[in-house]
Amino acid sequence: MSKSFWAILKTERKGGKSVNAQVKASVDTTQMRIGEELEFLIQVQADSTDFVMFPEGKSFGAFEVIRSYAVDTLRDPSNRRRWQLLKKYGLTQFDSGYHSLGKQRVMINDSAFDTPEFNVAVLTIPVDTTQQQIFAIKPSAQVPLQSGPIWPWLALFGAVLLTALFWWWRRKKSQEQAPPPPPLPPYQEASQRLEKLSAHESLQQIGFKGLYTELTDVLKTYIHREIDSRALESTTDELLDRLELHRLGDHFDIKIETINALGQILRRADLIKFAKANVTEAQWQEDFAQAGTIVEALKASIPEPEPEDEQAALDAAARAALRARQKRKRQWIYSMAALLTAGVAYVFYVGPQEAKDQIFGNKMRDLAEGRWYKSEYGVPAVILESPEILVRKIYNHPDQDSLSARGTAIFEAFTLEDEFYVAVTSTQTQPQENWNIAMALNRSLVLLEEQGASTLIVKDESFETPEGIKGIRAYGSFYVANASGQVGNESHQYELLVFDQQGGIQTVMVAFVDDDRFAQGLKERIINSVSLEIPQTDQKPETP
Repeated sequence: MSKSFWAILKTERKGGKSVNAQVKASVDTTQMRIGEELEFLIQVQADSTDFVMFPEGKSFGAFEVIRSYAVDTLRDPSNRRRWQLLKKYGLTQFDSGYHSLGKQRVMINDSAFDTPEFNVAVLTIPVDTTQQQIFAIKPSAQVPLQSGPIWPWLALFGAVLLTALFWWWRRKKSQEQAPPPPPLPPYQEASQRLEKLSAHESLQQIGFKGLYTELTDVLKTYIHREIDSRALESTTDELLDRLELHRLGDHFDIKIETINALGQILRRADLIKFAKANVTEAQWQEDFAQAGTIVEALKASIPEPEPEDEQAALDAAARAALRARQKRKRQWIYSMAALLTAGVAYVFYVGPQEAKDQIFGNKMRDLAEGRWYKSEYGVPAVILESPEILVRKIYNHPDQDSLSARGTAIFEAFTLEDEFYVAVTSTQTQPQENWNIAMALNRSLVLLEEQGASTLIVKDESFETPEGIKGIRAYGSFYVANASGQVGNESHQYELLVFDQQGGIQTVMVAFVDDDRFAQGLKERIINSVSLEIPQTDQKPETP
């Protein structure tokens, strides 16, 4: 049942403007269940220039506001200047009875409009205790601690590992790469470049302009490396002036004839390069020979360098090698610290046992958390659930009256030397055979010793299954001897169930090395899943 209210309200003109608005409020029902959502809707029709403010708060009357929906705006098709605003609220109440949804105020410009009150019945949810069984409160259960996802730590470990590998690759590559050859001495470089210009084919390839350009560069480069470091960026006149200053300052023993000869070659080269002046091959040959003489004269003007201190050079090389070793040592320490930090953070986050299982693996945990299989073994069948499917085995026993002889099927998963071992035997018996459950238990223990069990401790007790099948439960510990007869130091726990029913004797044995974490749970799950196939002769007739 829903209920709504329309209020057509008008206000007087204020400040040259009148307000003509309509307000409507409604609820979707007047009867609700405890905790159910009640929809409260306010609709306002107002002019497009009006300012509308809807009510806000954590509770409306006796109802709690659990949701406030966005305002929906619609244009009035009959009047394009009027708008319809819809504001919906989700309310609830957790006490049964009749509750009032009080007046809510809507502000339109400076005018206030109140919505009416709504009375809503909050009903309880009936519970039929005559048809529905009531259970006692369950005790608290111990929930194992669940670790977070491992992929962020794997990603971090992979990033650190890739960084270390990349650093090692770069270091090895830098060691393998030969250092670049040192530059030629200035005089040797100038001599080699002049030899290349002396070939006759150079004239046909680059012409006089190219020859003089290269010759100018050879002379300026030599002066730049040996005498003046600004030679390459200087004009001809600037270079000649600085050479003159070097001569007057006794920096170099340069003769004035050498400076004048250099000036003639550089000025002629400028004319050829920039003014397109013509020159003969004879003039080129004369200038080329003069350039070689200038290089020789400049080399002779340079004072001999002072002999280097060999001990200082050796000390500098030793310091450089020490710095390189210290840098490599720091890089190694930083890499190891990053790996150690990542490993410690991972172990701290997931716990030592969890980290050990995830890094090195845990066979018991894999069995407990992996896939389990429910199968039937032997005739009469033994039905149980196990982490591995049991495989039929054949044992050659000298005693032909043992349970491994005629009509006995033996099924195993793993071996007795492993940390976990499961075995099932099923023997068909004939009515004339004198088998009893005590003999079956004794034969099972003999078979266990034949497989290598040593120092066997046995405790037994009688029990009866819900199907009415009687049996013996034996448990204890033993040590395993290898093929050479050497007994191990690890104690194995075991639990052996022996069932005796008409037509067959079945045994179920679980042996394990107790790790205080998963082994007991594995054993309990297998033992609790054991059920037996009851022959038709053992089934009780149904009561009519």
